[in-house]
Amino acid sequence: MTPNERGIYSAILGEKKVEIINLLLLNCDENGFIFCKISEICENLNVSKPTVIETFKLLQKAKIFSKVKNGLYKLNLTN
Repeated sequence: MTPNERGIYSAILGEKKVEIINLLLLNCDENGFIFCKISEICENLNVSKPTVIETFKLLQKAKIFSKVKNGLYKLNLTN
């Protein structure tokens, strides 16, 4: 992501949400699975639990993210 793109996304979503989304993208496996706990995201990025949950809900509403079970999530990035 270029600095300009990051600036635009941050202005729309907020810097913390962009950081969370970036973390998810960097940590997903080749099938889009992410193994992490909300508390780990909070700790690693110094963000609040409500911010992580709000970001997850935003991604779920866009149908690009789903919870498989606690600590296991799936990114659906195919069009």
